[in-house]
Amino acid sequence: MKAFLVNVSEFLVSFLWLFGIHGANVVSGVMMPIWLTALNQNHAAFTAGKALPNIVTTSFFDNFVHMGGSGATIGLAMLLVFAAKSKELKTLGKLVAGPALFNINEPIVFGLPIVMNYKMAVPFILTPLINVTTTYVSMAAGWVARPMGVYIPWTTPPVLSGFIATGHISGSILQIVNIVLDTLMYFYFFKSMDKDKLAEELGQTKVAGK
Repeated sequence: MKAFLVNVSEFLVSFLWLFGIHGANVVSGVMMPIWLTALNQNHAAFTAGKALPNIVTTSFFDNFVHMGGSGATIGLAMLLVFAAKSKELKTLGKLVAGPALFNINEPIVFGLPIVMNYKMAVPFILTPLINVTTTYVSMAAGWVARPMGVYIPWTTPPVLSGFIATGHISGSILQIVNIVLDTLMYFYFFKSMDKDKLAEELGQTKVAGK
């Protein structure tokens, strides 16, 4: 599959979510037949003992790009859990931790929120595109095993899903690398929002104390 089409597909997933439209469902409604065909071709090659022909399959997106959900928000979830200073974001972190582990991010998308939030639009769009690049390049170069054609539920937690999808520890290592990059990508924008929330809370406390 052409790299341009892959990036356009991923851009649309995140872009539509910014307006409250389930981008993954919209895009997969068009692209899923192609991705599943690629997955089945890999499975046939794997069972025949041949080289796996495809990199971009359903596993490519579900298990390596959308970790934490659309927008690759698992890094943002980790920041909410471990780095938030404002009371509001600390509370949100407790709510999003469990779902994010299973790649469910509606609590973040609507709770932070990300929908209609221009401050979070940049990392929400760029972070999964970074995952697309690192995953494609590492698999094309042979550093990471390609998805071997086994369909992995998208709710399977990262690190575990990478190993099952590729049958190799390199899949898990790639996921860890992507998670680190995702966290770094969201860090500045998260800190800016957390700072604003903290200042707002301190202001409300001062007003209440008068």
